[in-house]
Formats: sequence, structure tokens, C-alpha cells
Amino acid sequence: MIVVNEVLKKFQSHPFHLVDQSPWPISISFTLFFTVIGFVLYLQGYNGYLALLGLFLTVSIMILWFSDVNSEGTYNGNHTKQVKNGLVYGFYLFVVSEVFVFISVFWAYFHSSIAPSIEIGISWPPLGITPLNPYAIPLLNTFLLVSSGLFESPKCEITNLIYLMSSTLPFSTSRVAPLKRIGPHNIDILNILIGSLLGDGSMEKYINGSRFVFYQAKVNGEYLLWLHKVISSLGYAKKELPIMYSKKGPFLVNPDEIRYYYRFRTFTFYSFDWIYDSFYPKGSRKVIPSFLDVYLSPQALAVWCMDDGFKYKNRGFKFATNSFTLDEINYLSSILKNKYNLNSSIHKSGLNNQYNIYILKSSFNDLVKIVKPYFHPSMYYKIIENN
Repeated sequence: MIVVNEVLKKFQSHPFHLVDQSPWPISISFTLFFTVIGFVLYLQGYNGYLALLGLFLTVSIMILWFSDVNSEGTYNGNHTKQVKNGLVYGFYLFVVSEVFVFISVFWAYFHSSIAPSIEIGISWPPLGITPLNPYAIPLLNTFLLVSSGLFESPKCEITNLIYLMSSTLPFSTSRVAPLKRIGPHNIDILNILIGSLLGDGSMEKYINGSRFVFYQAKVNGEYLLWLHKVISSLGYAKKELPIMYSKKGPFLVNPDEIRYYYRFRTFTFYSFDWIYDSFYPKGSRKVIPSFLDVYLSPQALAVWCMDDGFKYKNRGFKFATNSFTLDEINYLSSILKNKYNLNSSIHKSGLNNQYNIYILKSSFNDLVKIVKPYFHPSMYYKIIENN
């Protein structure tokens, strides 16, 4: 079993991305230097091979650099909401810098044209300079520049660029080897995955890694489709919508009944193995790991409630914890008390060695306040306040 200190190393509690050391900034500075020098030499009558080589190397390094950024935002899960906001603000600052570049150019133009100095012949245009016709190529360039600014906002440009990269580049497809999908994963995706494992979610080993399986009956299809949208948008599953499956009902209940359900899987990650080994230490029955209190955040608690909980006969809230042992359920109950001050009781479910957790009526409203911000609207019926 992994101890808490080891677990804490596998994720970061803050939402910001601490960038690893990278060779690309210094590399691209050298290639740009070669490109500029080569272009200057070309203008002086030398061949342009150095400029072409510098340009080729610059484009190649840009592709490699963008691939790292895309991987950080998908399979590494480093692009949280705060990081994305930082990228957008950075683009805004770039636009502001461009504005000041144009301001300096226009300032120089008006300064020289309104009061030309003796160095340029006290005339405008300077002596020996034949200006372009402003209604020809300059007007066309102005029209293209203004139209591009009107039809595309900076945020839309970033979104389109990210979508283009994630949908066309080879490293963002399902064919990526699991061993190349590494962590640490950010806390947002871990909240969803850990919360789901407490409920209906499960894990399975597959090709040098592990993956999550999400399952919901047809009646909860809207919730599962929302869950798929969130997980796929973070780069952890295919973007294709889950399809509906059918199966016959249990033999002891109604074997002729046809039941419909949705199911989808995440991509296989080598860095999910520690989660699988913690929840499935013997590769069979799902257990509660001893470090769960670290991960049972309000968002994880909300996913657990949506998966396996419901309001119970105006007496509180019930978690269907039938698959866990009594010791594990006692541990879950202690986490709810110590971390969120939620009072609960444990009762037999009516089946042999199966128990459920009941959040007492006195703590029900406190539970609702904690989880409601993370609830999908289709699941609000599970936490409607008691009358």
C-alpha cells in the first residue's frame, strides 16, 4: 500500500503548471539568429542557404515545442483553468505589445513627415525616395489586417489553434503508447476519477497501463454524457459520444427484462497504475486505500454522490457502499466526519455482510452546500432539500 507521502508526490495541490526544463527556448533563439544572419547575407549578395536552413530549423523546433505544450495540456493534465487563463492573458499582452509597436512606427512617421529634419533633406518624403501608391498594395494590406482583427478575437484564435493541434497532430490520438502517457495528473481529473471509483466507476489493466470504465443506466444518460464531455475535453478519452448498450436483467429478478446503459473508457495510462494498484491490490475486488482522505475533495464527494447516493425518505442521504467491507465503510464514515463534519451512521443493507452509509438528517443540508456547486443539473433530484 502506498503511504500518504508517496501519494502526495503524484499530484500537485495548486492549479498552476511549473514548467520543466526545456531545450526549445534556447534552441529556437539560435535558429532565429541564423535565419536573420542568413537573410542579411542574402541581401548582400550571398546565397540564401543559411536563411533557409535557419527557417527550416525554426519551424521544426516550433512543431516539437507545440507538441510538448499540447501533451502537457492533454495527457499530462497540466492545463487547468488558471493555466488556460494565463495563456489567454499572455496573448492579450502580446497584442498590446503589437499595438505599441505600431504606435512607435506611426509616431516616427508623423514626427518625420510633419517636421522633417536636416538629415533627410528637410523634405518629406526624403530626397531620393519614391513612395508607394497608398491606394494600391498598402490599402490591400490594411484591409486584410483590419478584417482579420474584426472576425477573430484573441481568445477564439487560441481556441481554434488548440483545437487544430489536438485534432491533427499524431501525439493527441488514441494510438499513443500508454508508456508515453505520463503524469502527474492535476487535481481536477483526479477528483473525478477517485470520486467515480467510490461509486459506479471501475478500472482495468490494459496494455502496459490502466484505464477507467464509466457506466450508467439509460435513465442517467445525461449525467454520463456530461461526464464524458468533461473527461474528453481534458484529453483523457475519445471525443466520440458513448453509445448505448443493452443486456438482459438479472436471472433472479427478471431474466427477460432488457436493460439499457451507456459506457465509455478513458485512454490507457501507465501513470494510472498506482491508482489501480491502490484500489485493486489483488487485481480483483475494489478496496478503499488508506490515503483516500487526501483525495476526497468536495468535487470528488459530489461525483460519489451522483454515482452512488440518493436522498433517503426524508431522513438524510444514503451511499450504496455494499461492495466495501465494514472496516472500509467505517473509514469512509470517519473521513466524512473529520474532513467535512458530516454525521453519519452505518446500517446493514439486508444482505449478508453488506452495509450502507447514511448521512443523518442533521447534516444533510451541510452535505448539499458542499457538493451542489459540482452537481450536474440532471442529478439535482438526489439532493433536493428536505421539507
